[in-house]
Amino acid sequence: METLGLDQEVIHLLWTTLLPVVWQQDRPGHEPQPLPFTDPVPAILSHGPSHDLHKSLPHISVQLLISSALGVEEFLPPVQTCFQALCQSPSRLTVARRHEAHYYTVGRGILPVYITSLRCRSCETTYHLNYYRRKDSSNIVHRHYYSGQPQVLQAESHVLVDAALAHLFRSLLFHSQTSGQAMERMYTDVLASSTSNNGNRPTLRRTYLWDTFYLDALLQHHDEQGTSLILPENPAGAKPWGAQRERIKVALQERNIFMAGTGQEFYAHACDSCVRITERNGVPVTLQAAVTDGVAIGHSCCSVHNCHGILPSVTARFCEEHKALNGICAISDCNKPVQATKLTCNNPAHQQMQEERYQKGKSINDTDSLFPNTDNNGLEGFQGVQTLLKEANLLCDGKGALGNQTFKARFGRSYTHNEQLIVRPCGIIVARATFYGAESVSSVADMLQAVFPTKNSVPDILFYDNNCHLRRHLRAQHLHHFDDMGMPVDVFHFKCKHSEKDDYCGQHCNPLLFPDIYDAESKTWFFNSSAAEQTNAWLNRFLPIVHDMDSVCYDFFLDEMIKEHNRFVTRKLEDQGKHPFLQPSEWLQK
Repeated sequence: METLGLDQEVIHLLWTTLLPVVWQQDRPGHEPQPLPFTDPVPAILSHGPSHDLHKSLPHISVQLLISSALGVEEFLPPVQTCFQALCQSPSRLTVARRHEAHYYTVGRGILPVYITSLRCRSCETTYHLNYYRRKDSSNIVHRHYYSGQPQVLQAESHVLVDAALAHLFRSLLFHSQTSGQAMERMYTDVLASSTSNNGNRPTLRRTYLWDTFYLDALLQHHDEQGTSLILPENPAGAKPWGAQRERIKVALQERNIFMAGTGQEFYAHACDSCVRITERNGVPVTLQAAVTDGVAIGHSCCSVHNCHGILPSVTARFCEEHKALNGICAISDCNKPVQATKLTCNNPAHQQMQEERYQKGKSINDTDSLFPNTDNNGLEGFQGVQTLLKEANLLCDGKGALGNQTFKARFGRSYTHNEQLIVRPCGIIVARATFYGAESVSSVADMLQAVFPTKNSVPDILFYDNNCHLRRHLRAQHLHHFDDMGMPVDVFHFKCKHSEKDDYCGQHCNPLLFPDIYDAESKTWFFNSSAAEQTNAWLNRFLPIVHDMDSVCYDFFLDEMIKEHNRFVTRKLEDQGKHPFLQPSEWLQK
């Protein structure tokens, strides 16, 4: 003020007037962002939002200080006029709110910025950086995201994430299976420069990281489908610190339903590694193959066998339908009510089993509980324990106080049995499904019907390590849809896992019975029948990340990683000259 010779009110007026053009430079958050010729960051960090102006100017209101404070960048909605079709008098938008935020970037660290929202006085629609907010016919407020992929993601009201950083997070998850905690620490140590002049350095929390991942993936999906992402503003049951996760839950579930069965991006894939053109009686014939197998990775589920009910939390033992079983003894075949604060009934043997479970992992060095009436004689560690055992001359018959009784129980969480993949021999994942109770042939048959519902979609060859039992099941259930599909057991399992005495398997599932998949001259197989097992080894690396996810986030995350995997494999196939392409959807639907 002294340098310019202007009072506070004049400066405020100038800043309010010039705000949209000083730093904006036609970049409301959806376009590339060139930097000014002179880097303003150092000066703004010293005199901008991190500077406690309210203490030095106590006579100025907080609202006035915020409205005139300086950030490294200023973010506005990409519109200046209301575009709602139901708005009776669309007019130029007015400022609704301006607040401080942190902008997480790759090359410039964490920057203090300001976000301004605009409001239409006529229809009361509020426009934000990535979305506009308005009430529907039921008087419920929703967020309607703009079309396209934004260059800056508003993960939380005060958190902005650069699109390049969101892509980096996604790549770390896919290529190295980096955990959220590790990414948080890596960003803080490597990319987050210190942007605070008062010692309060902002950090990238794991919550922000995962919110960014889910939001970015949802916006990408809707952009690809030509639809708009709509989220509830105030989701039911959401806590203040978890509103964004609850807000996107419905959208995640909708995307999961879309991806089931035939929804994978490369469902229609074909290439030289998974399609062979041969001749039969002088007529060209196309031969397409697929492989299916399961991998032991899953999410927590209801402890009732094969129940698909959603758990109220990731730590729950039963779904809402079976929650009454929480009051029944955890020992199998015992129907007595549990005791207070316990998972077992009043049976001493059952209570001892629960106690022993919680004793596992406790230190063996607790010699006071092992020998309560024995002096340690000044000896330490294992030497002292060894001496005490010799002196006590203890005899053990291997039995507990209640004898050698054995029980089956479920004290902790239950998990789904496996993930079943259908993979092309080239490595492209066609579909994924979660099997709850077991990898049964009936579950595999149900999956095949969902993934290959039409005649043209059915592969000519399906490799599976249990094809002999699957073929029996299909014939017993009169599922003639797959009558023309060859069902050999993959080469490895046929040699090592299947009995030569099994006549049915030898007559119908021996891979040598299918001459179109074997080259007798070179003694090589045309298709990689181990593709599913090789892909499962990759998918299993995500187990530590998904172990504590709920079922909705679990499905969404795996589908996103499969999407990245398929795009990566397709690029490799192109480099190898395998000519990958997508078959026409009209033909597959016949």
